[in-house]
Amino acid sequence: MKRYAKLIGVRNQAGISQTCIANHIGCSYTTYNAKENGKVKFTADDMAKIRDVLSEKLGYTLTIDELFF
Repeated sequence: MKRYAKLIGVRNQAGISQTCIANHIGCSYTTYNAKENGKVKFTADDMAKIRDVLSEKLGYTLTIDELFF
């Protein structure tokens, strides 16, 4: 199982691309892809921004723990 399988599943459920999330957190697609694949660590700020955009898109509140741990 991929390290961030929950994040990937929720992102796909929300219909949001890696490029969109990358733009939202202020990094390139390549960097975001490396983060999602566990090659580069997400910062606490990244996690909060991703949680916020996914929560907004899905219409309910997600926690960082639900997405990343």
